[in-house]
Amino acid sequence: MTVYWYSQTGQLLESVAAVTVPLERAGWDVRMVEIRPWEAFPFPWPVRRFFGVFPASVDPDAALPITVRPPVPEDDDTDLVVFAYPVWYLAPALPMRALICAEPKAFDGRAVIGLIACRNMWYSAVIEVQRLLQGAGARYVGTIASVDTASAAVTFVTTLRWLLAGKRDASWGFPRAGVGKDELDRLAVLGERIAELAPAQSEPALEQDTTGSVSEDALADRIREVLAAHDAAPVNFPLAAADLLAGKVFRIWGRVIRAAGRRGEVQRTALSGMFVLWLTGAILAGLPTVVVTRILFKAGFDAAVARRLAPVVARLAEVRR
Repeated sequence: MTVYWYSQTGQLLESVAAVTVPLERAGWDVRMVEIRPWEAFPFPWPVRRFFGVFPASVDPDAALPITVRPPVPEDDDTDLVVFAYPVWYLAPALPMRALICAEPKAFDGRAVIGLIACRNMWYSAVIEVQRLLQGAGARYVGTIASVDTASAAVTFVTTLRWLLAGKRDASWGFPRAGVGKDELDRLAVLGERIAELAPAQSEPALEQDTTGSVSEDALADRIREVLAAHDAAPVNFPLAAADLLAGKVFRIWGRVIRAAGRRGEVQRTALSGMFVLWLTGAILAGLPTVVVTRILFKAGFDAAVARRLAPVVARLAEVRR
């Protein structure tokens, strides 16, 4: 197994370790590959830089130079890949999007699991990642999502405090920001269940090739079953709907801001300020509206969200109409 990862804050590595440590204990060969942008993104974010990265984050064609450490070998024989990434503005972080464009051979013909660590809205990002990976020739097996389980109102405060001021610990009545121990414990159990599928320890029922090893497709299918059985990516339906709607609007805002000129120009700065105001209003009014809509039309609401997410969330795979 090869794990490609990028983490600006270090949070993602905690989630990766929760899943991979049980695999390594069970004898899996886990290869960690770090993705680094040539120009590192600062942490904590300066406010202007934080909002300034928005237009590129939501641009599907945006790319930036990266370093892959260690490099992808020409004779890479990895069967299973974990694509681990944070979410920026409802999209995969720029360095990880750039990886797929720069090194498609790392994914071509391979089974890929997406692993996310973020505040709580990962739905648009995972759909984009699946599209990009399939374009590179990969088979998308499913998603593992770890989130901050505090309420949306609380995480709005704690996440901004962490990203802009570097203060993650609990203070002033607010909890510690980011993915917590409860989520890491859940991921560890998931890792233990996947570890039981190690080729050397697999059940006879698993399909084997002529050498007696478990076939790649059979292993990927069993992993998908584990992801579904253990709800590896729990879906919050109101948040998912808000995310999927906002993701489309974000892309429109991104195009408008990019068309206004280079970063720092007056018109672009003014439009960025307008976006921040719109975003604040959307958070304060939009999410409550979505929640009320779900209360009124729950069955149809949940079914529509489930159909949209079925290709990327193993537990919802049966919802296809």
